Amino acid sequence: MGVVDRVLWIEQVDPPAVDDGPPARDADVVVVGAGYAGLSAARVLATAGRSVTVLEKERLGWGAHARNGGMVIPELKSGPRTLRTRYGELGERMYREVNDAFDHVEALATGEIDCDYERTGQLHLAHAARLVPHLRDLAAEHAGEGEDVVFVDRDELAGEIGSTAFHGAIRYARTGGLHPARFHAGLARLARAAGARIHDRCAATRLEREGAGFRVITQQGAIRAQDVVVATNAYADGLLPELRRRVLPISSFIVTTEPLDAATLDAISPRRRMFVDTKNFLFYWRTTPDGRVLFGGRRSLDDVPLDAARAFLVASLRRIHPQLAGRAVTHQWSGHVAITLDRLPHAGRIRGAWYATGCNGSGVATNTWLGHRIGQAILGEAPPPAVAELHHRAIPAHGLRRTWLPAVGSWFRWQDRS
Repeated sequence: MGVVDRVLWIEQVDPPAVDDGPPARDADVVVVGAGYAGLSAARVLATAGRSVTVLEKERLGWGAHARNGGMVIPELKSGPRTLRTRYGELGERMYREVNDAFDHVEALATGEIDCDYERTGQLHLAHAARLVPHLRDLAAEHAGEGEDVVFVDRDELAGEIGSTAFHGAIRYARTGGLHPARFHAGLARLARAAGARIHDRCAATRLEREGAGFRVITQQGAIRAQDVVVATNAYADGLLPELRRRVLPISSFIVTTEPLDAATLDAISPRRRMFVDTKNFLFYWRTTPDGRVLFGGRRSLDDVPLDAARAFLVASLRRIHPQLAGRAVTHQWSGHVAITLDRLPHAGRIRGAWYATGCNGSGVATNTWLGHRIGQAILGEAPPPAVAELHHRAIPAHGLRRTWLPAVGSWFRWQDRS
């Protein structure tokens, strides 16, 4: 079978159910975006008795929530010591909360949602020898907090990964893998069971203040609401232009192999870890629940055709894992990652509307929990998440990004040299 431009995860899941007909004209809360964050917020609010309408521009299950690698990673791009040095007590709370996010998603994935979850651990792999001292220090930093984190020397990597391309790695115990589309479908089911109404192919096009509340203009009419949650992440649009300017959507590409025999899988990933390397243009890969290898990444910040991205990824995968020479690649797809200027997730309010965004590649855990916590904040059951206290800066010259992204990409590639 040849390669197809389809998302493997989506093919393996029945489309989540939605509510028929136009949305009600009044709701306590309107949630814009039916991904992990939006559905999590909707469930919390509906469980508390609020009337909740969720609006999804595309077909439910189309977006990044079903296009990602399915890695549950408690990550903030900086270690706990760096967070405290840079942000003080806020940094301490951010560190605690990202671990709360992992616990929250793991509890859902081992309890209420059947999504092939397994706590696999993660290997953060040094693509260049010069990065080994940094990874040693970072491993010690996490271990100093009592985490199950160790540095693995190059001569010990054979027990973790079937590749000689790397110079050492950090092994994190608190990382898991799941089927992202099944997890998303489970969140949708829980939100609807709690009473939330979900309407897909119904874009919110304008947001207006109306007294103490809002008027949300949609393709199927207007909705009055007391509160609004905007959870569009990398797909932010003109609904909140201020939010769109604070997020840089960057394409990421994924390919998957044909199903492999157990011996080949064992040779590639004897412990079934989640793998991520240390480049700016990083690779991330894993085995899937149905016995494939999934491999993702990008080679630039520019838009590239899907076939060109596939050729690059397949060549890179076979360079890292020669065991896959001659094995078929059956699926290829792309999606957007929400990048912020400080590489941290953000939440808060813009013109009174709540938002969560900026997964920076770690959205399975982070966005699910941020939506949950925003729902609690609206109810007055918990304070807003710690990242709501960060200054969320706009991307400079956001509208001209196509002119300066190539230069940034060239700088990243220089940094990524071996």
